[in-house]
Amino acid sequence: MWNWRVISREATMLRQFANSNWLKQIKQTLSLSDIQKQVLIGTVLGDGSLKISGSGKAARLQICHSASAKEYVLWKQKIFENWVFNEPTYYKINNSLIFRTVSHPLIFEYMKIFYRGRLKIIPKNICDLLKSPLSLAVWFMDDGNGYLKNSAFRISTYGFGLEGNMLLKNCLKKNFGLDVSVFRDSKGWQIYVPINNGSAQRFKFLICPYIISSMTYKIESRSPVET
Repeated sequence: MWNWRVISREATMLRQFANSNWLKQIKQTLSLSDIQKQVLIGTVLGDGSLKISGSGKAARLQICHSASAKEYVLWKQKIFENWVFNEPTYYKINNSLIFRTVSHPLIFEYMKIFYRGRLKIIPKNICDLLKSPLSLAVWFMDDGNGYLKNSAFRISTYGFGLEGNMLLKNCLKKNFGLDVSVFRDSKGWQIYVPINNGSAQRFKFLICPYIISSMTYKIESRSPVET
């Protein structure tokens, strides 16, 4: 049995020196690598959230997934290992695992792009941001699914409304050559990647190299479920 409430030595140090020059010095050394930027963009499009600091000048990335996605959580934690000072915490109330990066002005820059107040949005310049197959794969691992009877895919984008979905549709066409549909069901608008125009096959080709082993079930033919 693993205990997600065990706090690492780094986390203890963070609490001990939270208001010290030590933490300030650590933050001054931080920068986002290209891979971290790509994963951050995919995560913000998916289940990730950005939380503003008390100063209003910095923000942190919060990762939250079901406990059944433990390997995926650990994969993301590894990506952001120099930004994270604690192990994922298990929350019994919703059977989830959560970890957070430190607050930083660099992450706040992404919050200014992807948020209006507390509302997550799709920015009009999304084509300048969603350019990497890795970002696409992370977004799909967060919010995507396949279907049981065909090889099409869908991405749950209900929170972005029709306007946000159309911006994503245009981005997927321009940057990845994908002709996707935006359709509405009882929950709202979402993206559908069809098979009849070859987009589903191309989509799978683009994201497969980046799908971690525990998430490969999402690219197999299956019924859509909540992620």
